[in-house]
Amino acid sequence: MQTVQVDYAGHVQVNRGQNPRELYAHQNEAIKALDRTNQLPFEGLLVLPTGGGKTLTAVHWLLRNFIDKRKKVLWIAHRHELLDQAAETLQLSAYSSILGNIDAFRYRVISGHPKHDRPVNIEPTDDILIASKDSLNSGLSHLINNWVNHTDAILLVVDEAHHATAKTYRKLIDSIKQNFKDRGQAHAFRMLGLTATPFRTDEGEKGLLKKVFPNDIIFSEHLRTLITRGILSEPIFENFETDLDFHQELTDNDIRAIENFDKIPKRVAEKIAISKVRNQRIVQHYIDNREKYKPLLVFAIDVAHAVALNAVFRSRGVNSEYVVGKIADLDTGATISPKDNSEKIKRFRAGEIEVLINVEMLTEGTDLPNVQTVFLTRPTTSTILMTQMIGRGLRGQSAGGTEKAYIVSFIDNWEDKINWVNPEKLHREEGEFLDSELETMKRIARLIAIEKIEEFARMMDDSIDTTDLEKFYFLRRVPVGIYRFSILEPSESGEPINRNYDVLLYNDTEEAYDCFVNDLGAIFQGVNIEDREFLTDSELDYLLQTTKELYFPDHSFLLGYRDEDVKNILRFYAQKEMEPEFIAFSKRRECNLTIVARHIYENDFTIRQSTEYLNSLWNDGKTFWQVLFGYNYLYFKKQVDIEINKLLGVYPNCDPAPPIVIPEEVPIEKLSLFEMRERDPALYRDLKDHVFAKFTDEKGFITCASSGVKSQMRRDFQIDHILPMADGGLTTLDNLQVLTHRSHAEKTRLENLQRK
Repeated sequence: MQTVQVDYAGHVQVNRGQNPRELYAHQNEAIKALDRTNQLPFEGLLVLPTGGGKTLTAVHWLLRNFIDKRKKVLWIAHRHELLDQAAETLQLSAYSSILGNIDAFRYRVISGHPKHDRPVNIEPTDDILIASKDSLNSGLSHLINNWVNHTDAILLVVDEAHHATAKTYRKLIDSIKQNFKDRGQAHAFRMLGLTATPFRTDEGEKGLLKKVFPNDIIFSEHLRTLITRGILSEPIFENFETDLDFHQELTDNDIRAIENFDKIPKRVAEKIAISKVRNQRIVQHYIDNREKYKPLLVFAIDVAHAVALNAVFRSRGVNSEYVVGKIADLDTGATISPKDNSEKIKRFRAGEIEVLINVEMLTEGTDLPNVQTVFLTRPTTSTILMTQMIGRGLRGQSAGGTEKAYIVSFIDNWEDKINWVNPEKLHREEGEFLDSELETMKRIARLIAIEKIEEFARMMDDSIDTTDLEKFYFLRRVPVGIYRFSILEPSESGEPINRNYDVLLYNDTEEAYDCFVNDLGAIFQGVNIEDREFLTDSELDYLLQTTKELYFPDHSFLLGYRDEDVKNILRFYAQKEMEPEFIAFSKRRECNLTIVARHIYENDFTIRQSTEYLNSLWNDGKTFWQVLFGYNYLYFKKQVDIEINKLLGVYPNCDPAPPIVIPEEVPIEKLSLFEMRERDPALYRDLKDHVFAKFTDEKGFITCASSGVKSQMRRDFQIDHILPMADGGLTTLDNLQVLTHRSHAEKTRLENLQRK
């Protein structure tokens, strides 16, 4: 029988000697914490930011504590790139300094990807399986019968563990755990979750994750700590608008191909690659910032793009080279050998090459500590690829790298047809909200700015009529907070794609969204999706229409309402059965441009005085203006002009600005619930949740304090002051109760009669 060699399965021979890759202090601390936890069965989390070495840390620990002791390991993830990364790290870590008791171990990589194996081929002799959760769910019987039943002890590693609350993950985890319980070996099951997403102080989110990982966080290190230690550099994100349109080239099939496979159609890629204007602007931007940016690593779209960019760099006197994962040199048709690539990389490390352009290389594995700047000249829909590209510039000084790293995105106009990954937004999903309140609020403002920047840009475009939007006073257009969540979405490639979503909540919509989100469990009783994670189109449409009728009956008049936001929350709940996280923008009231405009107007500032005043606000590091407007002063100035025009009466029937008063200091308990929501939405939500919790039984039914009527729908009730505020009642937990709308109306009627 003819045989061939495959990369997805085989034996890894243990290399005699010391592993050349030394771990950092935080990685050794993590391993010590894992050793302590492993004395008993556990199901917990290892939390390290991107660049902190999650995979390497976990591999070192499991090789010594499981593979070297002839215990089995199952490593699961949702994308084939993550599986490849894990397999490569395992192979490169097989040294006798870690594996002292064995000479080799057997591995197998399984997924729906053509280059990986299938569950049917799992063998009892496999020591470690690296597999996608979907392939194992579809081949669960093969996993159980061919492998788990032959295993006396197992470590289950869940990569990207923040997705583990999804139903398909839970089904797989529960099946393996139940198998060990049925065999009386529950003590032999361990589970380790890996994630870069810190689990914040939000108790709801922690509680839901604890269902999957009851031991919670075993070890964590914050992004800020690694930056302070110099292990990672401080990322500085910059955007450069190319002002070039490519959306007209896209067909519906093109969009699907990009969304599902992160593959830009060849004809579109060629147009981008050979665009002289675009390439000249990229190079010119480097020339303008040369001393700050060098040495530079460029991620190009394809080989043709790398060649074209290289020619422009060289024509401007920049010593540049390119390395590619392909084999043909487009200039000569000659073969580019791995040796040629290695030589160029070596010269770049030595400082002999100033700019290195690459295609399908250098996203991981290659050590390039001297990179000062990364140019992202290729857009991507892959969060994994984006994370890898960003990571090439984040080696800190203690690790032989730089103190700061510039991540520069070159942004073309796609008219929002493609959900490209935003590098700053992706990076700020890790290590967030761990510093001072000011820094926390600035990060929230950045997230809001990313969503709002299109609105500001439309107002700058005189060809677009934005009068109706401009009539709202500015603070009303600033969100009170955001829902943040991610969804694993099905794709034509057969692997789910992770999508991140932010839903902005405004004064007009916050209360309705809060009721809607809290009632999701009751809403979903109208559909039966059982173990499915994905809603059908008809189910989604039914739930959307139900939601709009119950919670957003006036949706067409609500500022910021979008059907897509509601649908995304519904899809999230179908997959996770949890509420999305809400982050309040508690510094919102400090972003009131109406006050700024009124100060200019009432003091009759000259143009020079106005300019000096606005510049002082813009450059004040304690304010949010630069962050909120995406560091674009023109957007900021345009919005101020709009607010001044309202004071001048340019806008007929415009939304009136609130009066400005000199505030008096009062205890927050003296505020009404409405006023509390305006001033501190986080405190308001926390108090409201505690009030509802006080009147909710173990089955989830809320009980009216007056009539005793029960319902699982929060929208059927409202919060009421037991002692009215008019009689000195305070907004405190012990003075608040839950009433049905009818009971509240009757109570109010009786109180009014008594006052007469």
